[in-house]
Amino acid sequence: MIHVDPAMTDEEFLRLFEKGIHGQWGSDQIDWGQIDGISPEKKQALGQLVTPVYLGEQTAMLGVSSVLPMILTTGHAEPALYLASMGLDEARHFRNLNHLYRVLEVEPLPSRRLPEMWRYHARLLQKHDPVQWVFGILISDLFAKTFYGGFAARFPDTVVGRLSRRTLQDEARHQAFSDRYLNRMLPTMDAEAKKELLVLRDDLFRIMEKLGGRLRGAMEVLEWSPEEFLTELWDDTERWVKRLGLVERVEAAD
Repeated sequence: MIHVDPAMTDEEFLRLFEKGIHGQWGSDQIDWGQIDGISPEKKQALGQLVTPVYLGEQTAMLGVSSVLPMILTTGHAEPALYLASMGLDEARHFRNLNHLYRVLEVEPLPSRRLPEMWRYHARLLQKHDPVQWVFGILISDLFAKTFYGGFAARFPDTVVGRLSRRTLQDEARHQAFSDRYLNRMLPTMDAEAKKELLVLRDDLFRIMEKLGGRLRGAMEVLEWSPEEFLTELWDDTERWVKRLGLVERVEAAD
């Protein structure tokens, strides 16, 4: 797993790593006092809707720590290097959301109210395969992007909007990593392995449909709907699937 002097020749991963370093930021760069204009009802709705993202940031930290050894075992030091910086991003997001709950003076939903989130993250690591996890984490990043984008649009001049917009910059880097890693690995996979990625996509969306039903009331407070959210997320995911050439390659293999 550990090489004394790995070659480090993949410049694209190394550039992403450098961007990750230069893109680091802290909670002191956010104005936490800007909560005027968020009604008590909307604060409670936010507390519920942030919960799946809050859990997602925590489980992403766990996922990075689980997948890093798998990638190092394959001898790919450059993507492992980037994942280490991604772990810090996830930790920062978790810390910021933890603080946001205190600022808004609301609480997240208890875990028993969102059993789908545990099923979702268990499914990501079910195969103990780094390619499956990276593809799943791409969908998860798009999930977070849709949520953060919705928060930024609905609360533009508040701490919620500012924090969301800053976090979206990190999510964009994570998507770039997934793009690079999957483009590197997909040509090495057989047709069955590629089909399994689409099965993973469908499994995750079935879980998210149930999650949307649980969050419907809170979403409606913000004039949002699970259907609108999932349509946006599905369209975004399908653009990535086509960009990666996954659908065409699988269909051609049949």
